[in-house]
Order: sequence, then C-alpha cells, then structure tokens
Amino acid sequence: MHSAPAPVAGDPALLRQIALNLLANAVRHNHPGGTVKITTGVLEELAFIEVVNTGPVLTLEEIPTLYEPFQRGPQRRSKGFGLGLAVVRAITLTHHGRVTATPRPGGGLTVRVDLPLRACRGPALHG
Repeated sequence: MHSAPAPVAGDPALLRQIALNLLANAVRHNHPGGTVKITTGVLEELAFIEVVNTGPVLTLEEIPTLYEPFQRGPQRRSKGFGLGLAVVRAITLTHHGRVTATPRPGGGLTVRVDLPLRACRGPALHG
C-alpha cells in the first residue's frame, strides 16, 4: 500500500525522533524472534503511526507507567534508560497530538501516535 506523505506541521527532527523511539522501544521490548509491525496512515484529520510488537504481557495498570521517565517495563531486561516513550509523549503533546498504548491479548503492545494534519501556529505551550 503506497500513499503520499501526510502533511504534519512540526519540527521534522522531532517528528523523526517519535518514529525512531517507537521502533526502538518495540524492538527492545520484544521476545527473541518476535515481530514488529509498523503502520502509518491518515484517518479523518489525523496522521498516525502505529507500532505493534509481540513482547511480554502487560496489564492495563502498567500502561500509565510506560510514559514515566526512567521506567523500563516489568522485565527490566532492557539496556535502555526508560526514556523512549516519555520522549515520544512529550514530543507528541508539543505537536498537539496524542499517544496511546494498548496491551495485546497474549502479549505485546500497540503504541499509536496521532498528529493533526492541519497546520498549527506553533508548538503547544502546555501539554
């Protein structure tokens, strides 16, 4: 499926960082031999990127902590600093978007970032 790039207003380097952090997080918190699926698209007035992995089972109670700096998930096997999704959330909010994380039945996580297509006058001052 091919589509034209979605016109999202924002800092290109920061928007690229969202994608890189989502992908790195999905790979880092996956099982050996697991899969990662990336989907992008446009729905109504939002551009989105969705990253799904087949990692460990997470509970709904664990989801809010994923956005906290220095949180590294229940397994703590990661060599990261626990900043990936915290940075994704901060950048997304600055660009007037939203980020959601949803545990998958049987294990893994779906993380989705929605960003508005319409041009904003600048980054949000309060997120």
